Formats: sequence, C-alpha cells, structure tokens
Amino acid sequence: MSRLSEQTFFVTGACGGIGGALVRKLAAAGAKLVVSDIDATKLEALAKELGPNAFPITADTTDENAVTAAMASAVQRLGYIDVLINVPGMSVPAKIWEMNLADYQRIFDVNVKGMFLCSKHFMKQTNPERGGLIISMSSIAGKTPNPNAPVYCAAKAAINMISGGLAMQTKQANVKVSIISPGSTSTKGFWGDRQVPHEKFLKPEDVADMICFVAGLPSTWCFTMWYSSLGNFLRPT
Repeated sequence: MSRLSEQTFFVTGACGGIGGALVRKLAAAGAKLVVSDIDATKLEALAKELGPNAFPITADTTDENAVTAAMASAVQRLGYIDVLINVPGMSVPAKIWEMNLADYQRIFDVNVKGMFLCSKHFMKQTNPERGGLIISMSSIAGKTPNPNAPVYCAAKAAINMISGGLAMQTKQANVKVSIISPGSTSTKGFWGDRQVPHEKFLKPEDVADMICFVAGLPSTWCFTMWYSSLGNFLRPT
C-alpha cells in the first residue's frame, strides 16, 4: 500500500497546471484530499473527476478569513490534515520601472501571502503525536536572478526563507517543512498565453511526481528541507 493512501492532504491551487497534475496523482494513489482553488466552477468539475475521496473547498488563499474557514471545513470533513501543499504561483514579466504596484502586490500575495496564511492555519490543527508535513512550491528562480521576472524571483526567495525558518519553528511540533524548486515548467501561471518550447521544459506532471515522492517518504526520515532543482532554467523572451 502506498504511504500516500494513508495520509490526508490539503492542496491549494488545485485547478492550475501543477496543482491539477498533483491532485490527479494523489487521487490515483488512493489519498484522501481536500482540493482548494479560487475558481468554484473548475473546482467542482475537478472534484467530480477525482472521485469520492476528493472534497472541494473554494477559497482565496490571500484572504485570511477564507483560509481559516477552509481549514476548519477540511478538518471537519477529514478529521485531521497530514499534509499541506501550497501550490499557487504567478508572475507578471516586466521591467521594474514598467511594473505597476498592483501587479507587484499580486505576485507577492499569490506566491507568498497565500503560503504564509495556509501554513499558519494548518499548524493550528496539528498535534505532535501525529505530526505533519508542509510542502510549498518555490522555484529555481528563487535562487537565480531573472531579468524578465525579478519580482517573481524575490517572491520565490521569500518562500525559501519563510520555509527555512518555519522548519526550525515546527521541529518540536513534529511537522516537517519542504520546498520544491523546479526549473522552467510549462504552466500558464508563468508563461500566460506566450508560446514556449515545451520540449525543453518540465511538464506539470514531472513536478507533481517530485511532490508525491517527498510526501511519500517515511515519517521517520529526519528531513526538514528538500530542494529539488529539475530541468533547465530558461528565460522567456
């Protein structure tokens, strides 16, 4: 039996490229999961596709009241959440002097604020006996400057630093913290409607495989951070 089938998951950004690939793999492995996204229509369709072990909760992860309510609903439905997976991410490629403040704020809200709020309220339902795991989507962009997306790079670097400190804080709570840092991936969240050379990029399924690998590691393994840089880092033009 897969270890994934023995755990309960809360996955945000479930209707996106990586999120969708991930929840399909988790459902196929027999995991019980809450799938969450801001798009209610897409989320309902996704939950029907995934089957009876998937419970949809529509929520905006940048809204603390929505996150609080979503986590409470998840716990009410599943009893306990073993694994939180923070997936949402987005970018607005632009030069610093051409970017408007709203886009700057949106990048940090979606990438960082959502991860912070979900991790905060996930921790409130954990206990040391059962423990838990937080996995957040970062990117190799969090370690490598990109002239086309410096604010996105800064947001991913923030995820790295928050995750590192969080891992130290949650050690006594028996909650491990990991980040996944893929290279360029063919997702709409980064590339939008621009055509990209998909053969040179990771697919969402590749990243989902790595997330499932980390989530499936034995709970007795003493890891706190797991960096996984996959594929090439290619800059959009």
